[in-house]
Amino acid sequence: MAGPVMTPEGGAVAAAVPPVALHDARMDLGRATLDDLFPEGSDLRRSLLTYVVLLAMAAVISTLGLLIDSNAAIIGAMVVAPLGGAIMAFSAALVTDRPWWLIVTLLQVFLGALMVVAIAWLIGALLPPLLRLTPAIDARTNPGLADLGIALAAGAAGAWVAARHTGSDALPGVAIAVSLVPPLSTVGICITQGTPEDVSGAALLFLTNFTAIVVVACIVFVVLGALHTRTLGSRRRLQLGVLVTTLAMLALAVPLGARTFGNLVQTAEASQVAPDVRAWLGDRQLKVLDYSVDEATVHLDLAGPDEPGAAEALAAAISATLGRPVEVTVEYSPTLVLSSKSSGS
Repeated sequence: MAGPVMTPEGGAVAAAVPPVALHDARMDLGRATLDDLFPEGSDLRRSLLTYVVLLAMAAVISTLGLLIDSNAAIIGAMVVAPLGGAIMAFSAALVTDRPWWLIVTLLQVFLGALMVVAIAWLIGALLPPLLRLTPAIDARTNPGLADLGIALAAGAAGAWVAARHTGSDALPGVAIAVSLVPPLSTVGICITQGTPEDVSGAALLFLTNFTAIVVVACIVFVVLGALHTRTLGSRRRLQLGVLVTTLAMLALAVPLGARTFGNLVQTAEASQVAPDVRAWLGDRQLKVLDYSVDEATVHLDLAGPDEPGAAEALAAAISATLGRPVEVTVEYSPTLVLSSKSSGS
């Protein structure tokens, strides 16, 4: 520790206080090494406390943001949540052959995920049930291959930051790009809503992001020279870990691909029958609020001063276009249009 500094006049002043190092590099916004991802002793206890507190606060922010459809709150929760750092530490433990830390970081991720789901479930149970899922919640219940691509690219960026000891300018962007806490919050909310299909979709999104980050982070760490290959056992453990996570990612890519293909088919069919819908609407003053084609069901949500025509006519036209029987559902909300013309003075 530095002592007092003497001035030319013989007086003593307090020595400059050295900057305090941040013990857990997963919370660090500056220079770090992979070894700094694994705090020890009292630093580990402080790190775990910080992890639990920040993750709990992120869960509250994310859940409320999803319920009120606030993108700002959801983005804030992504930045606050330390879950991505724990996943990155798990990947680094795999590459640098730290078996004990593999268990610790995996438990952090697993127990942290359960905590977020529980908090979201509790908030959802205390509030009145939603009549309809908000767009923010709905967006996280139907993941596709694009989400896998985002997770791979963002995970690679996060691993590059950790291995190259760069500053943190990229870290908030990585946290925002990889959706970790919002899908878990969606799982808890949808459990209270009693919609198991939405629960499975949100859980699939989280698992996709987790496995993608682990796989690509391990690859980036190895390419950048972080691999510990001192023993044959360490290399085999790394190969086994990467193989398991890669197979898990590929297995998750199957339902993601199916969902993506289904969405593309629905979009193509919706465009195909759009002329039939426009012809059916004709000159009526009606606005299409929602429009979807889902296999044998066509849904239209309309609003306007004019009543729509018979749904049977639209069903017959769409059935002829698609070459299969369809059921058309039309929701209509009448609106009153008032107009007046002032008389000249």
